[in-house]
Amino acid sequence: MTWTRITDPEQAGGPLPVWFGTRMIGLRGRFGLVLTTGDILRITSITALHESSHGAILLDVLLDHAGVPDGVDQAWQAKHYLGAPVPGATMATVSLAHVVTAVEFVVVEIAVLPDEKALLRRDELELAVDPPNPLPENLKRPTTEISA
Repeated sequence: MTWTRITDPEQAGGPLPVWFGTRMIGLRGRFGLVLTTGDILRITSITALHESSHGAILLDVLLDHAGVPDGVDQAWQAKHYLGAPVPGATMATVSLAHVVTAVEFVVVEIAVLPDEKALLRRDELELAVDPPNPLPENLKRPTTEISA
């Protein structure tokens, strides 16, 4: 059996969904792989994808620490989060056949647009600092001329 090692997110687009490959391969983040057991494997990146000639796909991953991620929804808090088994043991290989889904754990802050009445026109804005003073008269502006 032969294996093809893929580290370029663009090449991973065939065997993996586009978001999965372009977002997780080679980039650092806070991701979770939901496994067929129901556990969630916390990872920070996929470093490579290995595709066999028979269609099996293995993922080389960098493990995150175990435990519930900060800010995770209450429905996800009861899940079992796997991570690095011991400090410093951050590399693992996972069979894609055991991955049900991939998620990204990012705390998103919702930006609320102010109503139109709160928006100021350009002429209503005030400078936060005073404008710079003009050059004193005894200073000359530099010129491009060379004097002999």
